[in-house]
Formats: sequence, C-alpha cells, structure tokens
Amino acid sequence: MNAKWILAASLAGCLAIVNVSAQTDDQLSTDAIKTALASAPRHLQAQIVGIDIGSRTLSLKGSKGHVVPVAVSPQVTNFDSLKIGDRVDVLIKEALLLRAVKSTVADAGLRKRVDTTAFASASDASGFGAAKEIEIIATVQSIDQKKKTITLRGPWHTETFGIPPELAAKKLKAGDTVHVVYISATAVEVTPVAK
Repeated sequence: MNAKWILAASLAGCLAIVNVSAQTDDQLSTDAIKTALASAPRHLQAQIVGIDIGSRTLSLKGSKGHVVPVAVSPQVTNFDSLKIGDRVDVLIKEALLLRAVKSTVADAGLRKRVDTTAFASASDASGFGAAKEIEIIATVQSIDQKKKTITLRGPWHTETFGIPPELAAKKLKAGDTVHVVYISATAVEVTPVAK
C-alpha cells in the first residue's frame, strides 16, 4: 500500500513540475509577444513573390534580392486585393528570436516546423494583439558576433535573426542543430505602389 502512495506522490510531483514549466513558457511567449508588438515597425519596399491565403502570409523580395516570409496582420484590410508581382510599401515588425537551444533529440538532423498564433493584449492604440510564434528544429549556418546575428536554415528557408542579449550564442557554432522559437515578422500595413 505504501508503494501506491509513493507512486501517486511521485506522479503529482511530476505534474506540478510540468505545470510550472508550461507556465514559464506561456509567460515567455506573452512577454515576447508584448515586446514584439511594442517595437516600432520599419519601412520596406518590396515585390510580392508569393501569397499564402490560408495563413495570411506574403513572401516579399526586397531590393537586395532576399525573400522574406511575412505574416500579414488582420488589420491589413486590402490583403485579398494583393497579387503576385505587385510592388508594395510595407510597415513591418521584425522577426524576434526568443530562444535557440542545442538540440539533443535523436532525430536532430530532421528539420521541423510548428506554427501557432499567440495573443497578447495590446497596451497602445495600435490595436495589434496577435503574433505568429514559430518553433523549428534548424541548423546554424553562421554566427556573426560583430553584427550580433545568427543565420539559421530551417525546414523551408534560411533566415537571419538579431541575437538577443539573453541568448548564449557563444555556446553555438555553425553546423549545430538547434531547437528555436521565434516570433515571425508581421506586416502591419501594406500599400501597393502606384504603377
């Protein structure tokens, strides 16, 4: 009978630990979303080279030829009128790297991706309260300590992120497989350029 109580107590303890971890991750996501939503958008002129209507995502090709996937905020009301080939002025909130940890899973060489939409209350008048959180298994392509950037090759494309101060990128090196969580770039305004 004591063995049953010990097992029950052990399971209860494990569940408490899992719950605390989940709260920590939720808090991390909420704080990161608030940070992403509070950041000032930057202006970009680009050409639309791809449109995913289901996920409200545009693939934008900038002046240097780089293609960047950008989630389009629900507040952008002209999304349905945009077409491949359109030149657009975009106000974009940059992608925000939340964490990158060296992967220890058995299938570390297999790149994966999980997309979720996360919500946080917007504290300013902009009204933007949602962000797309993406979790991937990726390969580190390069780390530039001078520019404080890290380039990751994920399952669909290669993307460069600014390294946040709390990320210990010094422990990572090119070729490492990492578990990454980031908030994707979000377009908060898309305006077609007059032809």
